[in-house]
Amino acid sequence: MKKSTLFAAACCAANLAHAQVPPTVSQPQGVNLGGTSFFDGITGTEPGWAYLATLRYSHANAIKDNSGNDIPFFNQPRITASTLINQFSYTSAIRFGHATLGLNILVPTTHLNSSFVQPGAVLQGEGSAIGDIIAGPVLQFDMVPGPAGHPIFIHRFEFDVIFPTGRYRQSADLNQGTGHYAFNPYWAATLFLGPKWEASWRLHYLYNFKNKDPASSMPTSWEGVPVTETQAGQAGWVNFATSYTVSPSLHVGLNGYYFKQLSDSRANGGRITDAREQVLGIGPGLMMEVNRDNGKKDAIWVNAYKEVKVRNRARNDMVLQARFVYTL
Repeated sequence: MKKSTLFAAACCAANLAHAQVPPTVSQPQGVNLGGTSFFDGITGTEPGWAYLATLRYSHANAIKDNSGNDIPFFNQPRITASTLINQFSYTSAIRFGHATLGLNILVPTTHLNSSFVQPGAVLQGEGSAIGDIIAGPVLQFDMVPGPAGHPIFIHRFEFDVIFPTGRYRQSADLNQGTGHYAFNPYWAATLFLGPKWEASWRLHYLYNFKNKDPASSMPTSWEGVPVTETQAGQAGWVNFATSYTVSPSLHVGLNGYYFKQLSDSRANGGRITDAREQVLGIGPGLMMEVNRDNGKKDAIWVNAYKEVKVRNRARNDMVLQARFVYTL
């Protein structure tokens, strides 16, 4: 049976300075896990630009294997990531039936820091750099009204591409970029359950293309051959949220995400079994709306998550996020 990809980093604990170990093939860390929350199916319908800033902090203190247990080779791991995502959204005047065409561009900057107590395995890579840019067209559909004109449902589709623009060092285990392209479409929707309740979700699919320059702090091999190509498996996840309107400008509730790798990752074309990633994150959130003098409306989301059901990846015991939308 082929071993988990996390075995590669664990081998570092044995001081195999001149050995070759199995490759680490991880899912892109810059994907939008929990990056959205309440009223997610709604975007602006008036032509023009909007700016969205997201500040996200995560702290991981465990690295899990295929059974959800801590990998014993890592001694008190600490991995923190602080990310600022600058998002530019454009709504055009072009219509397709009941939908408006738009465009989203996301430019992240990430600071990575890690520490491991010795003796034990170590993951190399830290510092600040630009991550992978995400961009794609949007189709925002009109609100579906109910009795007396009250809103019932609104949704949109987006077809994103993740471009390998982030810093990517072949000698590092932790990178701001992924080193490969990925296709990441999603469907976002909001269902109004009553005058004060709403439920929102964003359903993602992720297809990772091949990485021709796999990264690792140690030489890697697969089935006795040096690794020259890897491909992370296909995956899907959902961001989910529900909120209650406390006042016209304040909404509180719960939000979360569930990520599941759907197919095996590959090295040199061969399947790596028992290495599919999984994570569930959940926690509280709030949203505040701000009405400007010119009639435009801005919004602020604050969300917190704690991760459970983690497989084959680092487990974040805390994720904090603040998101701000400003209509230009």
